[in-house]
Amino acid sequence: MYQTLGSQDKAIDMFTKAVKADPQNAYAYYQLGLMYKEKGAFDSAEHVYRKLLDMFPDHPHANYDLGYVYREKKEYDKAMAQYQKALTIDPDNAYVHYDLGFIYKEKGLYEEALSEYRKVLETDPAHRYALWDIAGVYEKMGKKDMADAQLRHYHEMTDCSFRRFWNCMD
Repeated sequence: MYQTLGSQDKAIDMFTKAVKADPQNAYAYYQLGLMYKEKGAFDSAEHVYRKLLDMFPDHPHANYDLGYVYREKKEYDKAMAQYQKALTIDPDNAYVHYDLGFIYKEKGLYEEALSEYRKVLETDPAHRYALWDIAGVYEKMGKKDMADAQLRHYHEMTDCSFRRFWNCMD
């Protein structure tokens, strides 16, 4: 309930008490990790997710979220390894494929980024961030015509015009 009300500190306190009272409570550990992640306390989130994954190594959400924490800390190799673990549990997870695409793009591995973004679109053809980022990758590759075509496709798929652009980016 505290998360819904936006009181992360109270939620952290309550979930900390819950994991102390029941050290095998996967739900409480996961929620505690989420609260730390949302607060931007990535070191604390990492610690909690690692404890949770020590107990429940195939927890699908914790594997993804630990990868996300590493991504935010710019520990890209660790993030990629964690995302690969998440994909063994859920191979079609669009969030994981999107984040892998983001990392590949940041590392300048543009073909790999495009491959991951395409996997996102297989699951969710209107995924606005993947559609947008594909255009950015093409631009970085010097493929202006392909970037322009992708931007047109983005606007078709998301029903966004340049006039309404900011409304489309959340």
